[in-house]
Amino acid sequence: MQLSNITTKAIFSIAFISIFLTLIISVIFQMSHFESDLEKLRSDYIKYKEDEIKREVIKVFNRIESKEKQITNEIQSKLKFRINIAHEIASAIYNENKNKKTDEEIKYLIVSALKNISFSERRSYYFINSNEGRAILFNKQSKLNENKNVWNLKDKTGKYFIQEQSKIALEKGEGFLQTHFVKPDLEDNIQYPKLSYIKIFKPFNWHIGMGEYIDDLTFNTKEDILKDIASIRYTDDGYIFVNSVNKKALVFDGYKLNKPRDYTNNELFNKQINTSENKEGGFFYYKFKKLNTTKKFPKLAFVKRYEKWGWIIGSGVYIDEIDEEIEKRKEEYIEHIIEQITVTLIAILVLLILLYLVSKKMSKHLDKNIRNLTESFKNASKNHKEMNTDRLSYEEFKNLGESLNLILKSRNKTEKKLQDYIQIVNENVIISSTDINGMITNANEAFCRISGYTKDELIGKSHNIVKHEDMSDEFFKQMWETITKGDTWEGEIKNKSKTGDSYWVKTIIKPIFKDEKIKGFTAIRQDISDKKRVEYLSITDELTNLKNRRCFNQTIKDEINRAKRDNHYLAFMMLDIDYFKKYNDTYGHQAGDLALKRISAVLLKHTKRASDFAFRLGGEEFGIIFYAESEEDAVKFATLIKNDIQKLQIKHEASEIESVITTSLGLVIKKGSQILSSDEMYKLADEALYEAKSAGRNKVIISS
Repeated sequence: MQLSNITTKAIFSIAFISIFLTLIISVIFQMSHFESDLEKLRSDYIKYKEDEIKREVIKVFNRIESKEKQITNEIQSKLKFRINIAHEIASAIYNENKNKKTDEEIKYLIVSALKNISFSERRSYYFINSNEGRAILFNKQSKLNENKNVWNLKDKTGKYFIQEQSKIALEKGEGFLQTHFVKPDLEDNIQYPKLSYIKIFKPFNWHIGMGEYIDDLTFNTKEDILKDIASIRYTDDGYIFVNSVNKKALVFDGYKLNKPRDYTNNELFNKQINTSENKEGGFFYYKFKKLNTTKKFPKLAFVKRYEKWGWIIGSGVYIDEIDEEIEKRKEEYIEHIIEQITVTLIAILVLLILLYLVSKKMSKHLDKNIRNLTESFKNASKNHKEMNTDRLSYEEFKNLGESLNLILKSRNKTEKKLQDYIQIVNENVIISSTDINGMITNANEAFCRISGYTKDELIGKSHNIVKHEDMSDEFFKQMWETITKGDTWEGEIKNKSKTGDSYWVKTIIKPIFKDEKIKGFTAIRQDISDKKRVEYLSITDELTNLKNRRCFNQTIKDEINRAKRDNHYLAFMMLDIDYFKKYNDTYGHQAGDLALKRISAVLLKHTKRASDFAFRLGGEEFGIIFYAESEEDAVKFATLIKNDIQKLQIKHEASEIESVITTSLGLVIKKGSQILSSDEMYKLADEALYEAKSAGRNKVIISS
């Protein structure tokens, strides 16, 4: 088949396929965009409805909360007023008769005056107890002659309420107490929540009190609130419902029930219970009938629990309207797509006919130009000379020929630059390769230069030749486990050159595969020695070479996180030099600096483990973070450091406790699960250090 025919058919076919694919892609894109618009429409609608029902429920919730607080305030005000009256009555009887009658006669008069006074349908009445726990007026009955001991009475929660009443009377004089107590007019033997107010009556060391049953006072309020809730309407069919956590419907279908009834829809009730366990409330979906109908529609609800009353307050909104709107838009969209496809297909047919006629003519010239271009490029490439573009009739092919000439000219330059780049990499990027056993098989110039070894000295050796003693065997063991599994390892390594100088490199090690098996490894490194030196200086105290306060702030957070993860003991010790200001005043600051250095050397000697850290926190104050198996081990470690510092025998005649420098230490040790924060650890250690100083110094005190 001639190239011209192939070209014609190719152009025609490509044009047809391109136009057809463009149509398909356009339709798909429009559908995707349409679906996205529908989803956003649904999302915006749902968000609007969520805000609407949540706002209505929160308004009701806040009103209930406000009303409940108002009830509590009213109860407290009533009780305080009544007790003050009773106290005035008792005081008046006492003051009028204290010089005329005996104490027993006065007590009888007071009890007689108060025992028959009651409120709230006789459920609220006065009681009197001695502050030693003897009943005086109990359940509206005088106990003056019975010597009834009620000291150990307790309610259903285990509260010893007589003891609590006496404590309030003796310590504060008067106050409120919430307990549980049976109602005197009921025989159900159930203890109901009760708020009492107590006030001391000093002449006889009594306390006079009265209580109100909270549920009695809240009952009518709840009924009023439920009526108000049932009357709430917003939009066409929005209303509030209320259920109790013990599965009773209180406001149902927009109406307050005269008598709470069992909630029969278990599935819906369980959704309400589970969702309302969230303190802030939550949303869920379900199906429910509309007001004055029996058909069920999709609905979105928001519920929030009022824990004190055991109510689940909620509201729902029907979301079927958005589904109807979406279906309507889908029908309109499908009609639009059909019209678009019809018009496009007609246009494609006309365009293809024209394209076929034009492409037939162009293909002949195209075939000739391609042949001339190909032959010219082969000759020019082979003979390293420029192409002859005079035989090309199309301007585009001539431009292509000129571009190819430029490529041919720059080829040699590119090859030279490539060699230069390879040399730059060889001199500046530290690269080495090893076999499967870790023996070096190749090392570039940059590796030789930074390590100080020649290539011959490195080949056949392991990288232990540059290993620094500060790098642990465990570090390299973990690295080796990673790369032998076929994974890439990245990290920072401290090495030692042939001359003994240390240097840091950021390293990437990649396995080399052949036939799906590891045959060796290649390591690419970057010299980061200057960066590590800057990092060291930023976290190191210049005088003592201990870690500084900045490093401490980060390290203690990291170690607390590690202790929490592994739930092991973490200890923090604060150390302060005793009377160090006097030492500086006596021997001079130069001697003081020397003493700080010698003490720091002791701390460094005892913190060689990877899990131990010594810091200069400021002035003469130091800190150590370390791990211990138990509290006893931590105390031994702290005592060892204290004793070793004293053994330095640094002369200190100005000290008030010893003739040499001593230290006071505050220690805290906690399991990871018990640690709240770094601030807590610091505060406890600081308090223990203060206690050590207050106790005479030169001591180790552990935080309790």
